[in-house]
Amino acid sequence: MERLADYIQGERVVRELRRHAPETLEALARDLEQPLSLPLERAVARTLDDRRVPDFQAAEALMPAMMKTFEVNPAAIAEEELAVLESACNRCEVVGQCWRAMRDYVDAEACRSFCPNAEAFMGHGVEEG
Repeated sequence: MERLADYIQGERVVRELRRHAPETLEALARDLEQPLSLPLERAVARTLDDRRVPDFQAAEALMPAMMKTFEVNPAAIAEEELAVLESACNRCEVVGQCWRAMRDYVDAEACRSFCPNAEAFMGHGVEEG
């Protein structure tokens, strides 16, 4: 019964949003503060991993939060390097994991294990100058 409830509260909701209100699903994914049930949060993360939110750009929604996590000032990064970092973020294969981490305010040390830009961010963080 628990799996059915998870499906109804998560996957089914996401499927219906993708089909009937994709802009709402995108807005939900962009809002890292929006409270969600655990089944819905898991379903959104899987949907992001599967790239089933077509207009979602990880660099726009997640990279600013990740930079905050690493204490990086975006102004300290050259425009060309920032474009490379954004491209890597948008191609990331663990967007759902990142999304959940940013929602949970996971620390930089934990993010190092999955963020493709972690090394660059560490080089621009406040500790590195």
